[in-house]
Amino acid sequence: MKKGKFQFFYIISLLLLLMILSNRMYNNIGEPIFLIIVIIGSLIIGLVGVYLFGKDMRIYKNLYFVSYIITIGFAFVPVLGVYIENGNYYYGFPAQWFSYYSNGYVNFEILGFVFNFFIIYLVLRFLTKITSSFFKNNHT
Repeated sequence: MKKGKFQFFYIISLLLLLMILSNRMYNNIGEPIFLIIVIIGSLIIGLVGVYLFGKDMRIYKNLYFVSYIITIGFAFVPVLGVYIENGNYYYGFPAQWFSYYSNGYVNFEILGFVFNFFIIYLVLRFLTKITSSFFKNNHT
């Protein structure tokens, strides 16, 4: 099978997974095992996406994977990405993309996640262009 078919299957299955897991009630979300499973699952999803869509498999050179990790990481930084209102928790920076309500419901906003991903990707790409041009001009 070609990589294109796997890419299409990956996107469809990821959207179906998000629709299934979003807008549900979870009673054990405060337990560490739930967080560990979510982190491991997110990393596996990211690594599969890097393999299917990335041209360079070196993680430090693949800005897509780095943007993905930073997008998820920013959401859980207490001062930056967590917003609490009436006992409800909203995660994400600059846009909120994950919500946990006091009654146990969880909501995943795909557009907020994609927006954050592309903003972080563009910032990282800009920074790599600046640093590469700086080092190129510095050595000549």
